[in-house]
Amino acid sequence: MKRPTTKFVTSDNGVKVAAHDYGGDGKPTLFVHGTGLVSRMWEPIIDGIGEEFRAICIDLRAHGATKSPENVDFFEDRMVADLTSVVDELELRKAWIVGHSMGGATSILTSLNRRDAFTKAWVYEPIIFERTDHLPPGSFDFVEATKRRRSIFGSRQEAIDRYGSRPPLDELARECLEAYVQYGFVDLPDGSVQLACDPQLESRAFEQFLQQGWEQLPKVDIDVLVAYGADGKERSSIAAPAIAERLPKGVPQRFDRADHFGCFGRVNEVVASLRNWFLGNK
Repeated sequence: MKRPTTKFVTSDNGVKVAAHDYGGDGKPTLFVHGTGLVSRMWEPIIDGIGEEFRAICIDLRAHGATKSPENVDFFEDRMVADLTSVVDELELRKAWIVGHSMGGATSILTSLNRRDAFTKAWVYEPIIFERTDHLPPGSFDFVEATKRRRSIFGSRQEAIDRYGSRPPLDELARECLEAYVQYGFVDLPDGSVQLACDPQLESRAFEQFLQQGWEQLPKVDIDVLVAYGADGKERSSIAAPAIAERLPKGVPQRFDRADHFGCFGRVNEVVASLRNWFLGNK
């Protein structure tokens, strides 16, 4: 895997968005991560998709290498601002975009903010739900659980061993897990490592993100493949086919033996899906 050139792009709220550009003559294609994750964990997939793609990985605010103030917020217009800043800086037109979870939702919504930026999107379980007055009991239990998430490990290897041995990150392919730990942690002076996205910020993202997305889906005019895990019990898995149906040009694709992190677990299948969606029979 060749190393990218990283550029920091100014967004709003003092955020400096990290854009990791892998170069090449292919179609510019943005790769965006989900909450608490990091864009460079797409690298094993990027390594397999071929020279037809010029991959550019984007770390959203408070994630990965992006620089953010401590009081940063995560409402969807802020997340869209991060991607829009990259679109404008790189002067992207008729590009492609790939996103997981929060990054998938942000990808879809950014296509509304810059109508000529993208022609196609591939998203895995985008976090877009129909708003209701009465949420089921326990809907936000995971927010409190996220606040208690362990943030410091003695080494990257310790983090890999822990994540790889228990849900939900045991679904990740080894190479995607290693990329997450490599680029999703920062080194501390004593030799230990700490999550780049602090659990308090991650929980804030869960609380704040996506207030209006469902209502905007019928306005999206690009082709969108909405992938999802067949084994998933999360709302994102259940909602994905409905999202595809609500999109004017939405197409669902189910991945068997996959859950919410399936796009990083079924690497070969995802590579095949991306090539088929963006390139057809090429």
